[in-house]
Formats: sequence, structure tokens, C-alpha cells
Amino acid sequence: MDGSNFEGKPTGKRSGPHIERRLTAAFVKAAPSGRHTDGGGLYLEVDQSGARRWLLRITVKKRRRDYGLGSANVVSLADARAKAFELRRIAALGGNPRAHTRAGNGQDMTFEVMARRVHDRKFQDKMNNGKHIAQWIRTLETYAFPTIGKMSVQEIHQDDIEHLLNPIWTKKPETARRVLQRISTVFDHACGAGYRSTVNPAKGLSGLMRDQRDKPQNFKAIDYFEVSKLWKKLLESNAIGAMALRFTILTASRSGSIRLATWDQFDEQLSVWTIPEGNMKGREEFRIPLSDQAQGILRLLREKRSKAVSLVFPSPKNPQKPISENTMRKLLQSHYPGATVHGMRAAFRTWSAEIADARDDVAETALAHLVGNETVRAYNRTERFHHREILMEDWALWVDGRWDLFANDATPADRREAVLRMRMGDDEYEQMFAETIKTDNQNANSS
Repeated sequence: MDGSNFEGKPTGKRSGPHIERRLTAAFVKAAPSGRHTDGGGLYLEVDQSGARRWLLRITVKKRRRDYGLGSANVVSLADARAKAFELRRIAALGGNPRAHTRAGNGQDMTFEVMARRVHDRKFQDKMNNGKHIAQWIRTLETYAFPTIGKMSVQEIHQDDIEHLLNPIWTKKPETARRVLQRISTVFDHACGAGYRSTVNPAKGLSGLMRDQRDKPQNFKAIDYFEVSKLWKKLLESNAIGAMALRFTILTASRSGSIRLATWDQFDEQLSVWTIPEGNMKGREEFRIPLSDQAQGILRLLREKRSKAVSLVFPSPKNPQKPISENTMRKLLQSHYPGATVHGMRAAFRTWSAEIADARDDVAETALAHLVGNETVRAYNRTERFHHREILMEDWALWVDGRWDLFANDATPADRREAVLRMRMGDDEYEQMFAETIKTDNQNANSS
């Protein structure tokens, strides 16, 4: 190929000495599809659709690299040559043309585009909290994009962010803090990707703004003495929402894990629930010992399930999808207005300390909370499974209204006896476990 088309215009690489500045501005506008060289590694690429862009191909540290220099509809021939010259100079001096290119591209990377890119990347594989995923970008759409959405990430300054936060900083303090945190996350990614050459403008801004004078609100929880009353009301219905809320209470689990629970996560006896890491907030697999009451819920659901449905708590409208996030919340608030499903975990935690007198590490592990600092966790990897098994059985007895088993004269052995009676039936229990309970009572009295 001689490097020219039938009209004598430059198209590919000409054999022999490389001649620079082969293209003209007029040719750039009318160039046919294909790759056309200007010399020095600079090319004009034209798609079949007519889209045209600049490409620089040079050798960096003995490896051939391609660098996009932008659309030819925006970047002129003269600017493309200037960019190409600068990148060739950086490469010749041993620098990194890619970093320089991204920093320059930061002028064209708007905050909105960067935020949506971060959102897609951050939540690509996360499904256990759809509400949070949607809210993450929606808050930026509402409070950030109207002000800084069209600005480049390279040009936004701290006062731009302060300006958009000012109207809501004291009127909607919790929302304002979330907006600031999410803006900061976007700029962390922009800095890390090389689209911003200066520091994150959102860092430290909260300390420079006026006092919000509010106290962060915790999830509203019902008192643990009310849980048994709620339980009795929920027993009146076998609707999927009521069953899911009962199972949530008994396991003290997050609603996302409940909604996404599938039958293959349970052992054959339905005594252990293994939640995969993808359904856990901490991104680590977690095993929960199931009380007799929790197993009873699963047995009832298993009898009714369709083999084509893998979800334990499927949506009544579409069994291939989990129940909605609002199903349990609306049911709970129909009995206790303002209460949250997440607050049931707080009720369990308070009960663990005040009634069960459980060890902190056992109660915290039951909630899938991290216990100890990173060093402690590295050396102590126990699941405390046996202790949690006892704690969850006791919690189920309390939820079921067996408060008598937690009176001053009641012993742990009394509660073990109650659990065994429920699981085995009185007659079978008397025959198989009488001696075991006698030993437990002797040990309790001696201690």
C-alpha cells in the first residue's frame, strides 16, 4: 500500500521515511472511514458511522502504547498535534503519558459522569440493599448535580461544595452529611484514576462548616418486653410478610439477608443457616444457629414451596423475586408506628445484656458485628457457634412468651429442658434426656 487512496489523500502508513504533518484541516472534516496517519504516531480514526477521533501510537519503555486524544469534532488538528508532541516528549523523558492524559481529560470529565461511573462500579455486584443503592445516586441527583454536575472534576473547589451544602446543612443535617460523604467518595475515585491532580476538595470540609447541632438518630426499636406481644400478633397470619418478619426477629438478622435467603443456604435439618458473603454487610460468610421456632417456620414454608422457586420468602406477585423492602416494615408499623425492622436487632442486643446476661463477644457475634481490633480478629477466628446456639434458643423462648424461664429462680438448665421438650415431645424427652437434664441441674447447683 502506498499510503494514499485513489484521490491521492493520505490513508495509512507510507513506506520509507515517515513524514509528519501529512493531514490538512479540510481532509480531517471529510476523511472517509479508516485510519489516516499524520506522521509521528498521530492517527485520525474514522468509523463507518462517521465518528472520528485522534489516536497517538508511541513506544513507552519498550512497549507500544495507544493514547486517545479526543474527538476530532472537538479537538482540532493543531491541538491534536500539540497533544501528541507533549506526550512524545514526556515518554522520551521517561515519564508516564497515561497519567498526563488522564489529568488533561479531567477537564472534560464532569462530576455527574464521574459520580455515575463510581455508582455503577461501587454497587455492581451488591444486591442486598437496593434501597441504599438507589438512594446513593438519588441524593447526588437532588443536591449535587444541579450545582456542580456539569463542572469538571478538575475545576471544582471546596467553596463550590460548601455552597451546595449550605441550604441543607442545618435544615437536613443527616442528608447533608450523606451528600458530603458521597461527594468525597466520587473525588477519591477521580483522584485515584488521575482525573484530578489536586487533593480531594471534600476532605475535612465538615470540620470547617458551622455546627449542625443535631444528634444522629438511631433506628427506632421497640422494647424487648414488647417483642412477645408483637410475636403473638404475627402468629395470627401465615402471610409471607408475617413469616419473614417472625424469622427476622428470631434470627436477629438484617432484612436484606432475609429477603435474599434461598433454600440451598440451609442444611438438611434446617438447623443452620449459612448466609453467603454476597448477602452480608461485612462481605464474609456467616452461619446462624436456628432455634426450634425458626426451624418451624422453615418447615412450614418448605411444605408449601414450589420446586421452581429457590427463594425462601418470595414475592406473592412474582415468586422469582424476593419480597419488597417495604413488606416487613409496613407490617411492623401497622402494630408499632415508627418502628423499624432493623431496630429489632437493637431489641435483641439490649435483651442479651439485660436479661440473658450474655457475654459481649457472643452477643456481638450473633449480630455479625466485628469483635476486637484487626489484630485480635486475626488471631481469634472463632465463631462462638455453641454459645450463640444457646443464646438464640433463649431468645426464641423469650419471644415466645416464656418469661418464667428467665425469672430469678430459673436456671439455664430449665431453659435447655424447655427447648428439648419442644424439639422431642414430652414422652420422648422423658425417655431420652432425663439423665442429661439431671446432670445439668447438678452442675448448675454446684456452681
